[in-house]
Amino acid sequence: MKRHHLGWVIFSLAAVSASADTTVNGANRYAYGANVGWIDTRGDLANGAVLGQFYCTGYVWGADVGWIGLGNGPANGWQYSNASAADWGVNHDGAGNLSGYAYGANIGWIAFEQSYGQPKIDLLTGLLSGHVWGANIGWISLSNAFAQVQTDRLAVGPDTDGDGIPDAWEYRMTKNLNTLGPGSADADADGVPDVEEYGADTVPTDGNSLLAITAYGRTAATSTVTWAVSSSRHYRLMETSALSNGTLWADSGLGLMAPGGSPELSREVVRTNAASFCRVRAVVPLSP
Repeated sequence: MKRHHLGWVIFSLAAVSASADTTVNGANRYAYGANVGWIDTRGDLANGAVLGQFYCTGYVWGADVGWIGLGNGPANGWQYSNASAADWGVNHDGAGNLSGYAYGANIGWIAFEQSYGQPKIDLLTGLLSGHVWGANIGWISLSNAFAQVQTDRLAVGPDTDGDGIPDAWEYRMTKNLNTLGPGSADADADGVPDVEEYGADTVPTDGNSLLAITAYGRTAATSTVTWAVSSSRHYRLMETSALSNGTLWADSGLGLMAPGGSPELSREVVRTNAASFCRVRAVVPLSP
């Protein structure tokens, strides 16, 4: 079945100029290690942990261990290699998984890995879970019976060319800031502007990669919609009574949906009237 571009995206362009101040919640800020005690991930606010869509920066503080750095920004613009003394830090894969290395002058390297500790961000709530490991200090828990770390947003980083697309996403997709453009610019000529491809986290240089409804079925009372998803985005299924200018789209009642573990998501909704039309909206999680 031919795919139809019947989706749209929503995200905050203000995100590209996000402050370097910590993203960590004021109340839910403490991690805990049996050998190091409480770790304040919010630090001194201006220099506390900044959890991002692509990578992390900033510092966390432990009274017994001092400052622990999460990285100062990757050399390639979007992901730490953790292969040199000048390019280390904690990466975020966009789907909630954290990996890489933090460093404390008093305790050495802290590993974020997905085999055992599995440190993660819940992209719906911002709550962190799992553990990180230091050879000199053992495990540090990001959630426990007494406290939990939570980020209020995911920082996006700079947009130095002002095209409405974060630099990190451009570097990830094209390795430069010249291929993609603002407004109606459409590098792969698939009818979806580059800016909207970022919003849906689809590949802007692949005409077959786009937010699209891939299957649609209906009965007398329900509609079943299937669409392509990205693991780094959430979705709303919207409906309206007519395709005309000024017609309002309303949430189908399913609310904000996580993508799940498959390349497509399928949902059934009860139609509110005989002539019901559906559309999918991509949402950037924890957008400022």
